[in-house]
Amino acid sequence: MKARLIAFALTLAACAACARVGTARPHELRIADISDPSSLNPLLAHDQDTIGFDLLWVQTLVGLDARNRLVPVLVTRVPSRANGDISADGRTIVYHLRRGVRFADGKPLTSADVAFTFRAIEDPSNPVESEDAYRRVASLTTPDAHTVVLRLRAPWNAAVRELFAQSDFAFGILPAHAFGGTAMQGAPWEAHAFGTGPFRVTEWRRGDRAVLEPNPYFSPRPRLLRIELRMTPTYNGALIGVRTGELDLGRVGTEQAAAPTAGVRIVSTPINGLDSLALQTKNAPTDDAAVRRAIALALDVPVIERAAHGLYKDAAAFLPPVFPWSDAALRPIARDSAAAGAVLDRAGWRLQRGVRVKSGVPLEVLLVRQELGQGPGSEAIIQRQLADDGIRVTIKSFPSSTFNAPNGPLRSGRFNMAAQGWIGGADPEQSVVFACDQVGPNGNNLQRFCDPRFEAAFVDQAVTPDERERERDFIAMQQIVYDRLPVVPLDYLRYFDAEGPRVAGFARNMLGYPVNAESWDAK
Repeated sequence: MKARLIAFALTLAACAACARVGTARPHELRIADISDPSSLNPLLAHDQDTIGFDLLWVQTLVGLDARNRLVPVLVTRVPSRANGDISADGRTIVYHLRRGVRFADGKPLTSADVAFTFRAIEDPSNPVESEDAYRRVASLTTPDAHTVVLRLRAPWNAAVRELFAQSDFAFGILPAHAFGGTAMQGAPWEAHAFGTGPFRVTEWRRGDRAVLEPNPYFSPRPRLLRIELRMTPTYNGALIGVRTGELDLGRVGTEQAAAPTAGVRIVSTPINGLDSLALQTKNAPTDDAAVRRAIALALDVPVIERAAHGLYKDAAAFLPPVFPWSDAALRPIARDSAAAGAVLDRAGWRLQRGVRVKSGVPLEVLLVRQELGQGPGSEAIIQRQLADDGIRVTIKSFPSSTFNAPNGPLRSGRFNMAAQGWIGGADPEQSVVFACDQVGPNGNNLQRFCDPRFEAAFVDQAVTPDERERERDFIAMQQIVYDRLPVVPLDYLRYFDAEGPRVAGFARNMLGYPVNAESWDAK
C-alpha cells in the first residue's frame, strides 16, 4: 500500500510539472537570473549578468553586436575621425541622437537625458562602481535637443567604446523626467524601471523575479510579449529549470555545459576574458624572471584545463582572439621539464633532494586562492606539477570577503602566484592590467609589473590617430608580457547558456551582454 501511495504521489508530481510546463505560452520567455540584483539601475549595477539584463530596458548611445562590431544604438552613427564626429586633435566627440526615439512612457529622448545621466554618474551620492572613464570628460554640452558634445581632457582613442557605450560597464541613458534629481538610490523609478529599450519592467518582486513587457514605442516591436527574469542562485538550478521546462534559458558553468542533457542545447559564446596565473614581480623568488620562466615551462596547461572540462581554449596572448588585434603568432607555452631545469640551473638554483636550492634557500612560492567551499582544484594540480621540477608550492586559502579586499593578499601583493582572471571591455585597452599606474590596492596590476617599453606602447595607443600604429602598440604589449611573464595565460573564457527547445534568436556579444532582444522569441 505504501509503495502504491508513493507511486501515486510521484505521478501527481510529474503531472504537476507537466501542467507547469504547459502554462508557458508562446512568446513568453523565462530566464534564470543567477544574480539577485540590488538595483535595476544601470549606474548601480555591479555584476555582468545584471548589467546585461539592464540593457533590456535602457540603451547606450553605442552598442556592440553579436559579431562584436560597434553599432549605433541611440545615435545615427558611431563617431569617428573619418565621419568628422571626432575632432582632428581627438579631444571633441559629437553624438547625433536619433530622432523619434521615445521612452516607454511616450516621452521623447533628448540630449537633456544624456546630460542628466552624465550628472548622475558624477553625483558622489551614487555608488557608481566604474566612473573613472567619465573623469576624462572635461565638459558635456547640448547645443540642441539632438546633439551631445563631449570635450575630453586629453585625446583618448578608447572613448567612443567606453563612454555611454556597452563596455565593462554599460551606462544606459535614463529618463530625466522620471527622477526628482540625480540621487539614484531608492528612486521610485526602480519599481517600474524603463528607458528606451525594447522592454520595460512591469513588476519587480525582490529576491524572486522581474517581469518585463514590450516598450510600446520601441521599433521594431519585440516578438516576445513577456520576459520573466527568475532569481536562480546556482548554475545547477538554472540547468535543472531548463531541463524540467520550468525555465527556457539560463547561464551555466563548465560543469553543466560538459554534461549532455536531453532537450537542452548548450550555446557557447567566446568573451573578452582570460584565466591566468598571476606571478608577483616584486616579491622573491618570483621577482626573478628566470623563476617565472621556469614556472611557465613546468606547467602542463592542458592537464590543468581538465578541471574546467577542457571547454576553454588554451591561451597565449593576454588579449583574447575575440579582438582582431590578438597576437595570433604567439603560442601557448608547452610543458618542458628539461628546459625548466636548464633555466633554473643557469640562474643558480641547484636541485638537491628533489628541491631547487640557491644559497641554502629552497625555491618555495606562495600560491593564494579564494575559498569557495570546494576542494583545491587546479591549485593542487599546479602544486604537483611544479613539485616535479623542484619548485615547492605552499597553498593558502582566503575567504571571499578578504581575498580581493584592499588589504587582502591580491591587492596588497602578499603572494607569489594567484589563479586569477579578468573580463575586459569593448576596447582592447580594457584588457590591459599591466600599466604602472594600475599598481596599488585600487588597481588591477596585481603582479606589480612595470616595464618602460610596455608603458610607452600603452601611452601611445591611447593617443595615436593612426589605427595601424595602435594595432602595432598592442602587438608589442602582448609580446612583452609573453616574454617577461607577469602572468602565465591559461585559457580564454566563454559563456555557456542552456537553452530549452522553445528559444529562438538569443545571442550574446563578447562582453556576455545579450543582443538584439527585440528578435528573441519563445515558440
